[in-house]
Amino acid sequence: MPAVLRPVAACGLLTLVLTACGPNGAGTSQDTTAQGGAAQMASWAASAVKEYRTYAEKQVYDTIARTAYFVAAIKKGDVRKARALYAPSRLGWERIEPVAEAFPHIDAKVDAREADLGEEARWTGWHRLEKALWLAPKTVGKEAVYGDELLVDLSTLRAELPRAEITVASMTAGAKELLDEVATEKVTGEEEAFSHTDLWDFKANVDGAFKVYEILRPVVQERNAPLVVTLDTEFADLRGLLAKHAKGEGFVSYTDLSKDEVKELSDALNALAEPLSGLAAITAS
Repeated sequence: MPAVLRPVAACGLLTLVLTACGPNGAGTSQDTTAQGGAAQMASWAASAVKEYRTYAEKQVYDTIARTAYFVAAIKKGDVRKARALYAPSRLGWERIEPVAEAFPHIDAKVDAREADLGEEARWTGWHRLEKALWLAPKTVGKEAVYGDELLVDLSTLRAELPRAEITVASMTAGAKELLDEVATEKVTGEEEAFSHTDLWDFKANVDGAFKVYEILRPVVQERNAPLVVTLDTEFADLRGLLAKHAKGEGFVSYTDLSKDEVKELSDALNALAEPLSGLAAITAS
């Protein structure tokens, strides 16, 4: 509620003051300063949210475009090409997964794993196509209808995305959630059970978390410069480890990693996750 101006005789005849007054109008000055600080915060927060929303929209558009090529290959029965296009088609989705999951009716249709299905649930989406491509490639043409459904569902996400509630708080929570997702599903190799393209998803999740940090970094730098040094270092270390497993434009199969290499990635992930969780408190006020 805006401050109310009222005449107070104690501060001088017919002098207008804000809710309190003091010598030389000190109360007014303090309140004005507070309002200025609040306005400044609202300004940077609004700018951060706008930038992230634009990023999220771009990722959805990119996902639809890449998935269209993926589905086209399936319809042609080109298994080799479809396999090559599968992981790239998911990158945009994985980068903004917390935002996409705000629409559970879409998430359940496009990204459900077979192991997560209920007894009578109808399985659709990427992972159904993944299973067909790697376990039953001769029948992949029959799965084309699920490719069409996937594109329709992603188009629905694009249409509904503008109503997603995005705040600085949801951005920082989403960044943490992305790393939690890596820890619980990517590091374990559970996400891409048939294609073993988990490192693609791993990298996309990390990139999505980094984008949030990148947007908020100027504010964090002002408020906690040592944390910026830590996060810059830990992000660089984790990305460097991922780069060691790069192959062509993507990554090696997750099954090619040794137990020591998986542990190395897991340790680097944990080293990043702890300081990243501090973003929420630093940007809260």
